[in-house]
Amino acid sequence: MGIIYFLIYLFLEIMFSYEFAKIFTPFGLFLEVIISAVVGIYIIRLLPFSLNESMMKVLKKEITQEEFLSIGLFKFVGALLLIIPGVFSDILGILFLFEPFARWVARKFLPGKDIYTHTNAQNEDEIIDVEIIEEISDKKTP
Repeated sequence: MGIIYFLIYLFLEIMFSYEFAKIFTPFGLFLEVIISAVVGIYIIRLLPFSLNESMMKVLKKEITQEEFLSIGLFKFVGALLLIIPGVFSDILGILFLFEPFARWVARKFLPGKDIYTHTNAQNEDEIIDVEIIEEISDKKTP
């Protein structure tokens, strides 16, 4: 199945690059490849700062740990796609940098639970409410 996806990707990459070169000339395609690679490298260099900001959101409980991991993963994959030469990979790389698209891809293709839901309705059955009562004894021990 993976070979079919690769062939579809390769076909789309060639078609997008051909159409881009037809409109903007081969020199324009060359500049697009160079500029997108520089932007991808720049994003990867800034990724630790972005992850630090996301970590602060996790500590403030604004996002979940799963969201933190997927945000970092999709930013990294988007930057790598920008580095790979080709117009279609650049379009995918830019889309991966946008969080709504990354959320959609995560829901569609990542196995397991839906990592972008914040509802606690599923976990309400598992909550145990406990109250600790200390008893103070008036008896003195010898």
